[in-house]
Amino acid sequence: MTSSIRLQRFSQFLLKETTPNLFSSPQLLLNFRSHYPSIPFYSTSRILHNQDPKNTAVQWNLTIRDASATNPLKALSLFQQMLENTVESAPIYIDPFIYASLIKACNKAQAFLEGKSVHGHIIRLGLDYHVNILNSLVYFYAGSVNFLSYAAVLFDSVVEKSVVAVNCMISGHVRSGNPDLGLSLFVKILRGCFGSNVKPNYVSFLILIAGCVEFGGRKNGTALHCCCSKMGFDCNVEICNVLIDFYAKFGCIFDAATVFRDSSQKDLISWNTMIWGYANNGHSVEALTLFKELRNTNIGVDRVSFSCLISSCADQKDLNSGRMMHALAKAVGIECDISVGTALINMYAKCRKIACAMELFDDLPKQNIESWNTMMHAYVENGLAMEALKLFDHIKHRNLELDEVTVLGLIMACRDLGNLNHGIYIHSFLQSKDLLRDNTCLGNALIDMYAKCGSMTQARAVFDRIVKKDVISWTSLISGYAINGEGVKSLDTFKHMCDQKITPNFVTFIGVLSACDHAGLVHDGKNLYGTMKNVYGIEPQIEHYGCLINMLARAGRIDEARKFIGEIALEPNALVWRMLINACSVYGNINLGLNLVSSRTEPNTSHDSGDCVISSNIFAVAGRWDDVISQRNLMFKQRSPKVAGKSSLSCLTE
Repeated sequence: MTSSIRLQRFSQFLLKETTPNLFSSPQLLLNFRSHYPSIPFYSTSRILHNQDPKNTAVQWNLTIRDASATNPLKALSLFQQMLENTVESAPIYIDPFIYASLIKACNKAQAFLEGKSVHGHIIRLGLDYHVNILNSLVYFYAGSVNFLSYAAVLFDSVVEKSVVAVNCMISGHVRSGNPDLGLSLFVKILRGCFGSNVKPNYVSFLILIAGCVEFGGRKNGTALHCCCSKMGFDCNVEICNVLIDFYAKFGCIFDAATVFRDSSQKDLISWNTMIWGYANNGHSVEALTLFKELRNTNIGVDRVSFSCLISSCADQKDLNSGRMMHALAKAVGIECDISVGTALINMYAKCRKIACAMELFDDLPKQNIESWNTMMHAYVENGLAMEALKLFDHIKHRNLELDEVTVLGLIMACRDLGNLNHGIYIHSFLQSKDLLRDNTCLGNALIDMYAKCGSMTQARAVFDRIVKKDVISWTSLISGYAINGEGVKSLDTFKHMCDQKITPNFVTFIGVLSACDHAGLVHDGKNLYGTMKNVYGIEPQIEHYGCLINMLARAGRIDEARKFIGEIALEPNALVWRMLINACSVYGNINLGLNLVSSRTEPNTSHDSGDCVISSNIFAVAGRWDDVISQRNLMFKQRSPKVAGKSSLSCLTE
């Protein structure tokens, strides 16, 4: 089908869908007023009292064009009033550029229904050939994923394409998650497919490099950097900023620093992006040094600069540097800024200073949800799940709108409490507010919560309702069955996952190997271990080794477990040795158990109560009571008593 036929069909569709007069449809007018009830009908008496039609037209057009640049909703309201006051005896001539301004206003206001009506009006007036209007329409339709096909039809109909129109289509493809299509249009520009006068500008590179950052196109981003350097755009400050962000997010901090250093014009965004890059890549010293340099410039620092550095202190658990940044923020007077305050709360929570976090939270304004979210997650991270749930009552009382971060914190709190009743209540509340629709991340969190609360029936029900299941969804269910002793169901779920062509990851195999361990499925566990290495190319880590060793030891195959320990690439940790020694105690292999205890490096200097308990048990089985007493005394001297275990389900019976 040719582009002209597609355009004709699209035009016919619009003419059927819209009315001859822009807002004459009662439904459209009702839609406009219901969506924008706060827009006043602006006074136009000065225009209406002017009896000269030419002067009236000029005044209307100028007023609407001015409004479209600053207040798009006002422009739409004025245009509606103009049409309502137009009479047949004195029709108002409308400048074609007014329609371009109206389309831009609809785009800014995300008023897609009104924009389509304006387009229908344009077709009826025969202005759909106008280049400026066509470019505005391409930009308008490309701004929505649902209307990108409309933009493509209009773009193909433009005879003399400009770089503005091409950039609109590139931006539309990138925003819709198809950066490769945007890149193909860019390649066509370079090849001269749109004419020799159409050449990429710095906006073309900005859109595409930003798309590489969002969608992981490292190779393409590097190629674009080379291309824009050859065309002389690498001196543009906006290009430099997006390149710094690109390299920093891919962990190429040296390349990011090179772009930053070579940039002749640096603005505050340049400095903040580089500081964030250092902080996010674990270079906290370099981030702090750059922050000090920024303070000595005429540019100055802002809340973003502080937030980046404080977040770096949180990740590094650097309490001293965090407190220094807190004191500086207080001196500058931005301690109570929401972004800085929430970063400080997070920093103190990560450094286990929950009292300081609470004090800061009390001083912050409570008008938005961000500070509440940060404090809720701070409580969860510090084992105060009940305190996190208490915040939920305050949030409801203030009628604040919950977001995904809030919901995730609530689910995590219920998970840590292990209280199924709390979990069901929170789940019901979220469903009543329609906060879980098509949200895979929150669905995964609910599966994990129900599994930790011991209700695999509920976990499975949530899993079945998830529309777009990802590897985390499957892994959560597999691990849930494993920790609840349903090894066979865990294995069946894993097989079903593979049948659905979902590639398992590192954590998936921990879950399924753990299931084999608890269910005593040694043969299946060994096969899965081989599959992990040979089929999926996942290099085993100590967690996988631990599952396999414990599985062999619990099955009484101690010699095989010990042989396996000798073959693995990593140094076994204390937990692996405890598994083996405990198996020796259970299966009566006393001599091997004693040898393992004596082979541990300086066992008497261990500060871990687990080592002392395991050693004491094997000595007791061997009848070496003096050594038992020695181990118990060692525990007492080191003040490392064994903490009594408690089931996560015990609170259900309290």
